[in-house]
Amino acid sequence: MPNHRLFQPAVAFLTLLALGLSSCSTGFYKKWADKETYGILSKKASKVPNSGQAFLDITPPPPVRLEELRKNMKKEEFLGDRAYLEENARVVSLAEALDYSVHRNRTYLVQKETVYLAALNLTLVRQQYGPIIGGGGSVTKASTDAVTGINNLVRTSTLTTTGNLGFSALTRTGALLATNLTTNFVRFFTGGSDSGISQLGFSLAQPLLSGAGYLSASEVLTQSERSVLYAIRTFAQYRKSFAVDIAAQYYGVIQSRETARNAYLAFKAFDFVVARETAMQKENANSTKSSVFRLVQSRIVFERSWLSAIRDYEQALDDLKVNLGLPVTERFVVDYKDKDALQIIESPGTLEEAITIAMTNRLDIWNLRDQVEDTSRRVLIAKQQALPSVNALVNYNMLDNPDHNDFRLVPGNKNYSVGLNTDLNLNQKPERNILRSTIVAEQQARRALDLFEENTRSDVRTGWRDLQLARKQYELARLGMEISTQRLEVEEAFNAEGLGTAINLVDAQRDMNTTRNLMVSTTINHTLVRLRLWRDMGVLFIEKDGGWVDVLNKEKPKGE
Repeated sequence: MPNHRLFQPAVAFLTLLALGLSSCSTGFYKKWADKETYGILSKKASKVPNSGQAFLDITPPPPVRLEELRKNMKKEEFLGDRAYLEENARVVSLAEALDYSVHRNRTYLVQKETVYLAALNLTLVRQQYGPIIGGGGSVTKASTDAVTGINNLVRTSTLTTTGNLGFSALTRTGALLATNLTTNFVRFFTGGSDSGISQLGFSLAQPLLSGAGYLSASEVLTQSERSVLYAIRTFAQYRKSFAVDIAAQYYGVIQSRETARNAYLAFKAFDFVVARETAMQKENANSTKSSVFRLVQSRIVFERSWLSAIRDYEQALDDLKVNLGLPVTERFVVDYKDKDALQIIESPGTLEEAITIAMTNRLDIWNLRDQVEDTSRRVLIAKQQALPSVNALVNYNMLDNPDHNDFRLVPGNKNYSVGLNTDLNLNQKPERNILRSTIVAEQQARRALDLFEENTRSDVRTGWRDLQLARKQYELARLGMEISTQRLEVEEAFNAEGLGTAINLVDAQRDMNTTRNLMVSTTINHTLVRLRLWRDMGVLFIEKDGGWVDVLNKEKPKGE
């Protein structure tokens, strides 16, 4: 019987290998993918300011633990019957809010995962330009029954086994290398003789004109590498806008709370005045009830405003919880120390310097500039693809010994071939259209870059003007606060002496409430306008916890 035992272990090995790969756990694949993907992100992020693997980790956050935060022990009267919402609630500062948001905000996590998936896709593209191993096999048993003569049954049984193992590699010059080891063996259990054939083959296909060279052959890899870099830059720029948006929402909650407080103070002030006027009207029989009715109506209006302000404050707080990734049922209050810490700060330098900084530092501009290079590169590739296809082909096969049925390759038994494969590419219209399309795409990319740069200059100019306006609005609000305070004091004194009018007192109280709100809103607005200007200039650097870094070291509060 022919010796086929050397081949059987090969089939068994391939079978065990396939079973082993199929039994790998999800955890194994996760660690395998993360190790390679985070390695790519770490190297790419080192080329992008204000980024890094620590910012790109997509590990799910642990459960929320607000118990670590301090409690609010105050019960605010201005919240009325809703005061229980803040009593014993946890206090969340702006820094803590930013920290929660960058770890739990759903949209933010999707942005991080988008960067991760871009790098994960790159691992597969890189593999296409390295050795790819493949293998397989089959085992088939077949039986044939045949009746010959009278009551004479003949059964023929065969066992057919096949196996192949090989690898292929696409080089960056466009050459495709492949090698493959195949073997087939047929064993007859009854009747007949065993047979087998094996061979080891090598092949090479190298483009010489169309598709040849590094530029064309490596385009997919080149673009994938650059796409990961673009994704990291996009995310780094997104983080700046995200931090500003969370800060704006956080300060918006503070402003809503102050609006409710001011509405309550206005309501209570009228409550006191109405009580006093009612008592005075009873003592003075000759006095008219008109002024009292006017004050009562104004008190009702202010009470309605107060109740609506409480509702708006609760809604703003719930919206903030959602964006922080916290359950809306969790009770917390914002830290008022963040409001007290607000300062009116002027940006240093000039508008022209701010524009120059923006054109240098904006990561989205970096992406658009590189994308112009991408389109220019594709134009060169399209020109090359219009050339005729000429491929050099080399094939070499080592065969087994025809006198043996087992696995036994003989170097002397071989066949090989060398040749050229040519396509004159006489139908040039597809290539013409592709080339023309890439030229148009390059023009569009340059216009998109030019437009974005102009919009960036416009954004910086707008932000600069807004900052100057915010400063003036704050100064006017402060002046208005002084005037409203004095006016209200005068009107209350007149009213106490019976010299004033109800309408003047109503107007004075309404103006006082408005200026109180303006003092808070203009202070917050100045801070947010400044942060947006930093963002548009590309100098707002975001830390791991979401907080921002004051990169303009020369900035200081005005007057210091």
